[in-house]
Amino acid sequence: MTLAAPWALALLLPAAILWMAAVLRRPPVLAVAGTDLVEASARPTWRMRLRRFPDLLRLLAILLAVLAVARPREGLTVTALPEEGIDIVAAVDVSSSMFASAGGGESRLDAARRVLAEFAGTLQGDRMGLVAFQARALTLSPLTGDLDAIRSRAARLESGLVPDGTAIGLGIAEALTLLESSTARSRVVVLMTDGENNSGEIDPFSAARVAEALGIRVYTIGFGRSVDAPGLRRLAETTGGEYFDARTPDELAKAYETIGALERSRIGERRFVTFREYAPWLALGVAGLLLAEGTLRSTWLRRQP
Repeated sequence: MTLAAPWALALLLPAAILWMAAVLRRPPVLAVAGTDLVEASARPTWRMRLRRFPDLLRLLAILLAVLAVARPREGLTVTALPEEGIDIVAAVDVSSSMFASAGGGESRLDAARRVLAEFAGTLQGDRMGLVAFQARALTLSPLTGDLDAIRSRAARLESGLVPDGTAIGLGIAEALTLLESSTARSRVVVLMTDGENNSGEIDPFSAARVAEALGIRVYTIGFGRSVDAPGLRRLAETTGGEYFDARTPDELAKAYETIGALERSRIGERRFVTFREYAPWLALGVAGLLLAEGTLRSTWLRRQP
């Protein structure tokens, strides 16, 4: 049980004081059944004993009214709406250099496939898209909540679909195209490359400035020894994102895990609670008490000076 407006309870004390002052100021009267005078020396009747009962009813009505203003309520269900949370597009370098060993018997591209599939499996209620780039960029999957399809597509990432090269600017631009119309509370590009920009007509920093203007953060992941780490770091910081040095599959997995945690912390958790409100019932009780008080004062406990 909680109170939606607990500050209203501060009215209880002044309300009780005002009630007491009103009762004490009232001159003594007799409670009679009709207009006939009752002898002062007569034995006290139930009407006389209950002459303060209407006052008590009014006090109880005042207390219930204050409690109704405080709105007592009971939480019934909690509904989370993560589907409006994060839209992520992974832009993956699939150039020929990605076939170099990443350690552990798998290539850099193998590690990228595996970690992307695992990362997609951690997104609940979010959407993800997939872009691959070499000298040109291709959309392999638009934004979708079908994360099984994303995992399947990530597992089939391959090189050779377009001429070889590393067009980082084009990779970011293609990802921004997917996110531009998104209404998600958090929009993110995760770019992974093992080299430096050497292809494409779009400069990576021009693409980063567009992302900044759109309010889209770009996280960059450098994977390999020939990566332009300073450039990728500056590119990410331009958009409010971060750079991660992930030379091994384990470091790559940690990078994606950190990105997911960072974005979750940015948007928080949207929750809607369904309440059972008791204020309407209290208001009915107030009305009933005031009706009972008025009825008693005008009939059985009518007061006569």
